[in-house]
Amino acid sequence: MVVAKTHTHGTFVVGMVAVSLAGAEKKWPALREDLSIYAGPRARDGTPTWTLYDPAVHRYFRLGWLEFECLQHWSLGEADAIAVAISHDTPIEVQVADVEEVGKFLLNYQLTKPQGYETSVLFARKRKAAKPRFWTWLLHNYLFLRIPLVKPDRLLKNNLVWVRYLFHPRFIICLLCAAVLAIYLVAEQWTAFSHSFLYAFTPEGALATAGMLSLSKIIHELGHAFAASHFGCRVPTMGVAFMLGFPMLWTDVTDAWRLPNRHQRLIIDAAGMLAELALAVLATLLWTILPDGALRTGSYLLASTAWLLTLAINLNPFMRFDGYYLFSDWLDIANLQDRAFALARWQLRENLFAFHLPPPELWHSAQRRLLLAYAYGTWLYRLMLFTGIAWAVYHFFFKALGLGLFAVEIGWFIMLPMIKEIAVWRAIITTRQSTVRPRLTWLIPLLALALLFIPWRSHVLIPGLLNAEAEFTLYSSQAAQVRRILVHEGDTVKTGQVLIELNSPDLDFDITSAEHKLAELTEQLASQSLDSDLAWHNPMDLQALQSARAELNGLKEAQQKLTLRATFPGYIRDLSDVLQEGEWLAKDEALGVVETTRANAVAYTEEADLALLQMGSKGRFYPEGGDLPTFPVQIIAIDQTGTRQLTRAELASIYGGEIAVREDEHHHLIPTQAIYRVLLQAETPPWKQAVSVRGRIALETPPESLIRRVLRSSIAVLIRESGW
Repeated sequence: MVVAKTHTHGTFVVGMVAVSLAGAEKKWPALREDLSIYAGPRARDGTPTWTLYDPAVHRYFRLGWLEFECLQHWSLGEADAIAVAISHDTPIEVQVADVEEVGKFLLNYQLTKPQGYETSVLFARKRKAAKPRFWTWLLHNYLFLRIPLVKPDRLLKNNLVWVRYLFHPRFIICLLCAAVLAIYLVAEQWTAFSHSFLYAFTPEGALATAGMLSLSKIIHELGHAFAASHFGCRVPTMGVAFMLGFPMLWTDVTDAWRLPNRHQRLIIDAAGMLAELALAVLATLLWTILPDGALRTGSYLLASTAWLLTLAINLNPFMRFDGYYLFSDWLDIANLQDRAFALARWQLRENLFAFHLPPPELWHSAQRRLLLAYAYGTWLYRLMLFTGIAWAVYHFFFKALGLGLFAVEIGWFIMLPMIKEIAVWRAIITTRQSTVRPRLTWLIPLLALALLFIPWRSHVLIPGLLNAEAEFTLYSSQAAQVRRILVHEGDTVKTGQVLIELNSPDLDFDITSAEHKLAELTEQLASQSLDSDLAWHNPMDLQALQSARAELNGLKEAQQKLTLRATFPGYIRDLSDVLQEGEWLAKDEALGVVETTRANAVAYTEEADLALLQMGSKGRFYPEGGDLPTFPVQIIAIDQTGTRQLTRAELASIYGGEIAVREDEHHHLIPTQAIYRVLLQAETPPWKQAVSVRGRIALETPPESLIRRVLRSSIAVLIRESGW
């Protein structure tokens, strides 16, 4: 079997493509002199393999025993003679058709010399077909554009002596021990470590995170490069690639495919992650011992980004990053994705139509199940990934371009492969003489279509915030001393019930002084009728009397406020810890909260779901975190105009909520899309909330099919976004 493979650390191209030799001349093609053949690793069945290198395009091909023997006897010049010679010299049974297939492969990948006009025309046609059209080139390059920057091979070899100890097994053991120690130390300070992550969302933190991320990726790529150089491989290029506009480094370690030892290739594949892991362990250990400051913050950002990238992204086998190449080399299956996809497509066609076509390759049962599971898992992952990319490009660009790129992503990467596969089904069916009969497996797509079109009783899940219907905070209106506390935490109270009695000696003194002053003024006015000399003071004394009486009334009202009463029925919560008899309180000090037992919830729904909600509809409130039980709610009001400003900061995305907002220059929270407020009445919850409780509300809606829901949401989005 012949396999073409290119490994450029993040790029994996070229599969087997069958072409016809009908256009070639009858003269036997000659091999190019610049091709090289290296000994390859043993196959799983123990047979030898070889690696063919094409320096013109920097591409490697894995050759089996048959293909190698064909090239060894290629100079015989005839397929019959080559087949006879191989059968005579080796235990391989060779047919002339096998030799011709090898010839087609060599011609397909231009590994032979052009001989004659027809062969030259064929090569020219293939080269022209390999050049993508402008729009195709633009589409692929806006998604992924690679720019080579440096040729580091000589520099790597000159500095290899400084890093040779990193490839010793004892270094791996030390690294694992250090990683265990770092995890243990972080676990002891997990609260501080996890809360430090919020710093990354600040402007300074984002800039520092980008810097630490760049350092981490440089170390990662140097790990690949030094590992390849350590095993004698050439590293021709290092550069930067742009994926959806985001820069990422890459290293060309394609030369690793000429290594006959599979374990060496595994080390090269894992070297980047090991280097990044070593950096993460070192940064984590530094974070645990450094004092607070810029250096400790930098260590935290370096550790968190390195751990996250190593574990969450690089180990992913569904993308052509390190995890994919590790998985491919561990299985020793070159071109893993292409071969798994070919097998999965064949299996799908056989399950649906029973074409009885030969499989693209013969695998053992365990390998076959693994490849099928990997192919279907990759397809599902790509469906979610490309849908996410479509959403991302829609939001990153202005509306007109965003909608266009969204349609391109969905059409090119999701719909087009499906359309091509259906076209293959039609082509195979039209070439077959026998009719296609219904099969039991057809029930699966039919059932899926039924699930799309059958109306189901559905629910709308929207973010919401639960608050008490009314609450009142108890304050100390002025500096006072606690005389009596008549309630406890959680007590139920009635309207007008005395809760706390406070005493202010200063206020008592002021009241006594005001009473004496009022008595003096009253007596003075009463004596004016007996003394003519005091009569002329009457207007001023009368005004002073009125002021003294008003002052006394104000002081008594202030004294009455020191007796705290419940203004409505409810219960007591959040009593202050300093609230003890005899303790002194500062002015305006919060002492507790009186809250009603009834609660209201405010929620916000998108425009697409607004038509489904009705007054009186019932639902259920699910508190965030899952620590509190759920309880029923009912809609009591629905706004028919969109919310321009989100006043419930707890629901905003910048504070951990689910509603996407942006902050304007006045620090107002502006929703990024149209939302509508929904008010709900909650029955008495089975628990007494200490603060506002954030959660999600599931509201019952009329039965609706999935396809109708998708169409309704799509139309709503188009109407909303058409006003550019």
